[in-house]
Amino acid sequence: MFYFVFLIILQFYFNPAYCHHKIYSPRVQEGRQSLEWRGHVNYDDRVEFNKSHHHVFETEYSWTHYWQSELEFHVSDKEETPLDWEKTEFQNQIQLFDYNNFAGAIYFSYNFVSEKDKADEIEYKYLNEFSNEHLSLITNFIFEKGVGRKASGSTTFDLSNQLMLMNIINDYNFGVLGFSEFGELTNFDTFGTQEHLYGVQLETDFEFSKFEYELSLAYLHGLTDASTNHMFLWNMEIEF
Repeated sequence: MFYFVFLIILQFYFNPAYCHHKIYSPRVQEGRQSLEWRGHVNYDDRVEFNKSHHHVFETEYSWTHYWQSELEFHVSDKEETPLDWEKTEFQNQIQLFDYNNFAGAIYFSYNFVSEKDKADEIEYKYLNEFSNEHLSLITNFIFEKGVGRKASGSTTFDLSNQLMLMNIINDYNFGVLGFSEFGELTNFDTFGTQEHLYGVQLETDFEFSKFEYELSLAYLHGLTDASTNHMFLWNMEIEF
């Protein structure tokens, strides 16, 4: 209970990550292979935010019961860069432990950034999950730093959380989620320049023609002027 209250407090005092709004489970299932399309669209009364959207196309494969790899392609549509191939990410995840109600993993990603005058990135995370048959609480602790001659600034620290109630109506899960960006470890942003996003999510999965499909929809609301007012997210995945 204390852990959950602590996370909620963090949600209100720090701001959400531009980790493209995916919360990663630490659990790895050997032989799992999937294709995924996820993204978000913003609605705001400011031109720089309104109707901008971001898409991620991902393929994933679990080599063993503790190691999986992912390849992501990011495409964004912003006011200044319409339909820009933003970056390509190569990710690896290693599960450290897996108990019935508790799992943890480490995650590493190298991001090849295509945007002009921006540095490549390295991203590493600790993924944590508490779960039972009724609920799941996942937290991602995220560190990111630019690399190469274009890099500037220090490592940033982000946090994302998801609390889901399982099978509340038939096979549908419902819960709350939030994304927070603290800023650079050596120089946290002031509250007024931070971004805070939190909201609700509905998800389900079903089988069809020997494939498993997963679908989730979410709405996030910005808490500060630096945040977009409204964000709608989707995630569609097919598992082989």
